[in-house]
Amino acid sequence: MRKILLFAVLGIIFTASTAFIISSGGITGRTGSPSEGTCSGCHGGGSGTTSVSISASPAFISNQYTPLQTYTISVTVSNNSFSKFGFNAEILNPSNTNAGNITSGSTGVQVINTTRKNVTHTAPKSGTGSATFQFVWVAPVSGTATIYAAGNAVDGTGGTGGDTPSNTSLTVKDNTGVGINEAVASGISGLNVYPNPVRSDFKISYNLIENAVVKVGLYDIQGKEITEFANGNQNMGANLLNTQLPSDLANGVYFVKLSLEGKQQVQRLIITQ
Repeated sequence: MRKILLFAVLGIIFTASTAFIISSGGITGRTGSPSEGTCSGCHGGGSGTTSVSISASPAFISNQYTPLQTYTISVTVSNNSFSKFGFNAEILNPSNTNAGNITSGSTGVQVINTTRKNVTHTAPKSGTGSATFQFVWVAPVSGTATIYAAGNAVDGTGGTGGDTPSNTSLTVKDNTGVGINEAVASGISGLNVYPNPVRSDFKISYNLIENAVVKVGLYDIQGKEITEFANGNQNMGANLLNTQLPSDLANGVYFVKLSLEGKQQVQRLIITQ
């Protein structure tokens, strides 16, 4: 009987310590998006007021994004009564599935590949009244994307009491002024992809006004890179790439993106077999 009681107590201790580890390492599914709760479902009782803000680099102009642009998203959690903070975020389209592609997190931020890609802290982050968490997001080709973010100001004890959570969201839309086929980038002109539709081999032509380091890649409609065709120094003037599709690529709509010095041009590519 004493052994049974001992094992029961050890089990309770293990469960409690495991919950602390999971909590300290961040929990997904608490962003405040449709069908999800927030940190307040478990945490509360703390002092002060917590605020959560979302920003991007390059900045969203008039809450618009450039298709297939790579952004660094920053989520800042603030509460002057605390010095430790956590967060959880995801980016969804109106169908509540992933919008674009979250590719990586900065130091202290992990990407969780669930049905909905989540980002969360690896451990509570210290800061005087606030802490900022960052991750990299490749914008989709078109449509509306909502960034859902929840933050928690924590007392560092590992429990759920004595904390002050909050959440926010930011909705951005594709910049129709840029467009998919007519994206303008300084230093690049005349991007052309042919034949189009394509089955296997195709050509990519463009002009550079000066020598530059150029990257050319193929992306799916979510903004995820499929393959890289070129990445290196290229000479000014007319350039031509003879390229071939990956053999296992499914039929559909893809995008060739040419970028240099943070600017880009994008051309639609239809793949048929």
